[in-house]
Amino acid sequence: MYRRQFLKYLGSSGLSLAMPFSLSNAQSAAPDRFWISVNAGGGWDPIYFIDPKGDRPRLDGRGPVNNYSVSAITSSGNIVFPSSYPTQIDPPDANSTGHFANFFPKHANRLLVINGVDTQTNNHDAGSRYVWSGKIEDGYPSFGAIAAAASAPTEPLAYISNGGYDNTASLVAPARIGEGEVFQQLAFPNASRPWEEQGEQSPYFDDSIYAEIEKARLDRLNRLVNASTLPLQKQQMNELLMSRVGDNNLNRLVQLLPERVSSGLEGQAEVAVAAFSSGIAVSANMHMGGFDTHGNHDQNHSRRLTELLEGIDHLWTQIEQNDLQDRVTVIVGSDFGRTPFYNDGNGKDHWNVISIMAMGAGVRGNRVIGGTNDHVEALSINPQSLQLDPNGVTLTPEHIHVALRRMAGIDSNLNSQFGIAESYINLFG
Repeated sequence: MYRRQFLKYLGSSGLSLAMPFSLSNAQSAAPDRFWISVNAGGGWDPIYFIDPKGDRPRLDGRGPVNNYSVSAITSSGNIVFPSSYPTQIDPPDANSTGHFANFFPKHANRLLVINGVDTQTNNHDAGSRYVWSGKIEDGYPSFGAIAAAASAPTEPLAYISNGGYDNTASLVAPARIGEGEVFQQLAFPNASRPWEEQGEQSPYFDDSIYAEIEKARLDRLNRLVNASTLPLQKQQMNELLMSRVGDNNLNRLVQLLPERVSSGLEGQAEVAVAAFSSGIAVSANMHMGGFDTHGNHDQNHSRRLTELLEGIDHLWTQIEQNDLQDRVTVIVGSDFGRTPFYNDGNGKDHWNVISIMAMGAGVRGNRVIGGTNDHVEALSINPQSLQLDPNGVTLTPEHIHVALRRMAGIDSNLNSQFGIAESYINLFG
């Protein structure tokens, strides 16, 4: 999709109807702290990459835990990972930046891995809520929403979501941005085949006719604005009008996008970072599915993990190119983990224990906190030293979110309204 069409997409999709945009917003202080949640939807397998076990059997004789060799487990600094895929599968491009042997050495110094996080569930919905809000009960806002509400509740795209758990508890309005052919159709409303190159597109209407349609739409919006009497209604109609004519801060976002926006996770990264750089967004959900590998686990999971790591690598490149590396924090997680053994279909089923990755501002990298045993059961840690301690505490998503909220400076009012009971552990600093 082309950058110059992005603003038309936003207007034609009606996103501005939900945006709490103030007409004086251009004069307000731009946000200076940003948050990205990357969701590997479906339940990833940490022991396949950041909590590796290899092909040793479990203590109860079931196994192997993984099909790759124990000898393939290597490290970059303190970050441990398998250097190669199982020999019996045909891996994706081994030279891609997302391949384990390239990604982890490149990012180890900024990467924090937290292993042995107990989600206490193997249900997709409950796990997603718990991991991304810090509470397993319904109704709690995601971290992205609460971070946006704390620092920039009136920004036009304060909270961008590409999927995953994005409940806001009405604190902010999420701007849900799609992708693929529907995205392109919204961006090119007069093109019957918008995924084709511009010179090959077949328009529904001649340019002169389409210009008349656009003028009629604008005239209708002006009539609706003039007919509005309630203050909130009038404000929202003004916002819609401004987004349609491009006379607002979204122009800055469009100018910061690449000439052609990528697809998939990489495109989500480009939009999020452009929104941060333009000063109109605070947090973003990036999302990709395909991790619920109940069958053919090794083949399917390795491909999805490679695409995920490629997307994260591209995200970090965008962050550095926009000089935001000291202002953006990235959290990567999933619904839950996968079993420490294979099922009859060479797949892996749901498991309650996961790992979390983090990088960026406020995160001290080249560290691994926590762990699991050969049954992939969570091991406890000492809350002060962060070392493994059988008399310590078992980490849960609540501990992650207490630490995230402290780092984000969430105020006492929001913490009281959406309280988390666990005590603070300095996981990130």
